[in-house]
Amino acid sequence: MSDKTLYVVFGNPVTPEREAEFNEWYEGTHIPDVLKLPGVLSAQRYKVSPLDGAPGAPKFSYMTVYEIEGDPNEVMASIGAGIGSGDVRMDGAPLDPANISMAFWTPVTGKIESE
Repeated sequence: MSDKTLYVVFGNPVTPEREAEFNEWYEGTHIPDVLKLPGVLSAQRYKVSPLDGAPGAPKFSYMTVYEIEGDPNEVMASIGAGIGSGDVRMDGAPLDPANISMAFWTPVTGKIESE
């Protein structure tokens, strides 16, 4: 089983009109900044794909999955320190800070694939 942990972040642009700016900032600024930190191995972004006829819309439009190695507390401290120092740039980010959800996820099984 992998010893890597996933750091999953759900978020939205600050306004729908700033969605293109949000995506540009996330992919061109934020992810490259975070990938420079110790323990952060990779990142991949996703956009929700609503199902036809499904009740209600999801709260979040975007999800970013970071693969990390090592202690999640140390990685989170590194991210916080990076934000504090300006190495992880957040000033003026077109991100809705009141509407973010994030958590670290540790595998409980190995990857199970179809035969």
